[in-house]
Amino acid sequence: MEGIISLYAFIDLEGKEDDIIQEITEEKETQDFLINLLQDQLFTTGEDGNGVSLGDYSPVTIAIKKRKGQPTDRITLKDTGEFYKSYFIVAYTGGFVVDADDLKDDGTSTTRLFNQYGDDVLKPNIETIQKINEYYVEKIIEYIAFFFL
Repeated sequence: MEGIISLYAFIDLEGKEDDIIQEITEEKETQDFLINLLQDQLFTTGEDGNGVSLGDYSPVTIAIKKRKGQPTDRITLKDTGEFYKSYFIVAYTGGFVVDADDLKDDGTSTTRLFNQYGDDVLKPNIETIQKINEYYVEKIIEYIAFFFL
């Protein structure tokens, strides 16, 4: 959100900056944008938000993924899609948190994805943070235009 702060320097929002960000974040359109952006980051890079690779698939998993037509060159955590479907946003004054249900149950064993890959699988990388900032700047400008101009 650092890029947004400079916008505030030019417009007096009467101390409502954090409330405005929360209001924008609570919109379904914003939540869908954030979730899709973070899912896309994980799927296309196979890395957590720090740029650390989630690893490589075993030869057996590669064979299974090839039959399913899924990527084999990176771990995407999207085999069944259940983890991606569980993403949700919690908005709070001045920001938000992204979370998901990390319980993976394949019928024979249960795994906690965050224990295996770390919490940073949901963390935005630098490129994603830039996209988030651009989105919020645009939404704040729309908000200002509607309420203040």
